[in-house]
Amino acid sequence: MSTHTNTDAPAVKKEKKPGLFYRFLGAIGKFLMRIVWWPTKIYYKEKFPKDQKVICICNHYAIEDACAIYNQLFGFKGRIVVKSEAMDDSFVGNFLTALCNAISVRRGESDIKAIKEMMKELSAGGKILIFPEGTRNKSGNFKELMPFKDGPVTIAIKTKTVIVPTLYYKPLKPFGFRKNRLIVGDPIDLSAYYGKQIHEIKDEAGQLVFDKMKELRVQIDDIVENYGGNLEKYEQAQLALEAPSAEPVKTDAKAE
Repeated sequence: MSTHTNTDAPAVKKEKKPGLFYRFLGAIGKFLMRIVWWPTKIYYKEKFPKDQKVICICNHYAIEDACAIYNQLFGFKGRIVVKSEAMDDSFVGNFLTALCNAISVRRGESDIKAIKEMMKELSAGGKILIFPEGTRNKSGNFKELMPFKDGPVTIAIKTKTVIVPTLYYKPLKPFGFRKNRLIVGDPIDLSAYYGKQIHEIKDEAGQLVFDKMKELRVQIDDIVENYGGNLEKYEQAQLALEAPSAEPVKTDAKAE
């Protein structure tokens, strides 16, 4: 009877945790993020689910886009999906892991490890932030939304998770030089697509999500550009538009 064991099988790579130095930097980063960096006004923050698993999506200008979301919406919990090129740098990768428990994903590839990490977080009832455009918007037109990747919709359907759209009005500016603005949209329920073949419905579901983001673009533009960022004035104007028009006053007909 042979007792030979297969020594050629690849060893399971253990997830590397950042060291004490990077955890210290991460703690400082979280403190500064909350107190100093990227002060951001969030519209409709109450729409963000606190006690359920969530895939949050956002437009993308720079890595700082995660700051207000991870701070004010996630409460420094959950995970953020970051391109592998940033994580490949030892210092940046360790810092981002310590700061926001980042998940490294290789763009343009089916990154099974990253997908498993995302699904693990969601299975535990956690939250992840994904930038569906897949790369930074460098067009110079900050109002432009680039085409979305399939990943967020596919993962949302497979894990039966709502997608919460969020959108920045402009690229972030640090240290209070300009008040940043972020809007939170209604959670997108994709339950109509559960149990169906992903390749058959991902385009339709993806278009639904993309359209919701475009609606947010129009809404935050209206709030900022027509109402000076004053949400109360914006909502009063919306109520006035929705109110039925005044009916003509009726008078009693004289009896014949």
